[in-house]
Amino acid sequence: MIDHWSLTSAALHGQPWRLWTGHIVHYGPSHFFPDSLAMVPPLLLLAPQHRLRTILWGLAIAPFISLAILAAVPGVEYRGSSALAVTIWILAPLLYFNRHPYSDQRVLPAPAYVLLTFCLAKLIVETFTSFRLGFTDVPPLPIAHWFGAMAGVMTFIYLRAKLVHTANRQHSESRLALSQRG
Repeated sequence: MIDHWSLTSAALHGQPWRLWTGHIVHYGPSHFFPDSLAMVPPLLLLAPQHRLRTILWGLAIAPFISLAILAAVPGVEYRGSSALAVTIWILAPLLYFNRHPYSDQRVLPAPAYVLLTFCLAKLIVETFTSFRLGFTDVPPLPIAHWFGAMAGVMTFIYLRAKLVHTANRQHSESRLALSQRG
């Protein structure tokens, strides 16, 4: 059954659901639980009402990460949410540092620095050495993690631009309202 859900080139040949489900299915519980628990620390930087929204952003960009993985490693079979976890590890601190409305400013900045530094160090170490941080015998796919990091940065840029556009529009509308009153 899992063979019908993992990310393979079949996603490009009539089975598009694999672009999402490849990030949901895992090789087993020892692979699933560490991947899932890895998403918790960065989500604590966000306001509680925006944590689910941030996870949904991750699911919305999952197919783009999948397409990048398939383009870079055509014969791959990918299972796991580690790429999405890296997306959240990059996105949450960037939102926090930028004082985005999603962020929870009651949290001190030190955890955001630690999370971002740890994630970047992990990406570099797993790319250039055989060391891997994990609790399973499933080998990591570093390129998937890099694509997850790039997706986190691009999502941040999109959310930041959306926020700036909304603020500019509200400013223009309030100036127009003031000029019509006076």
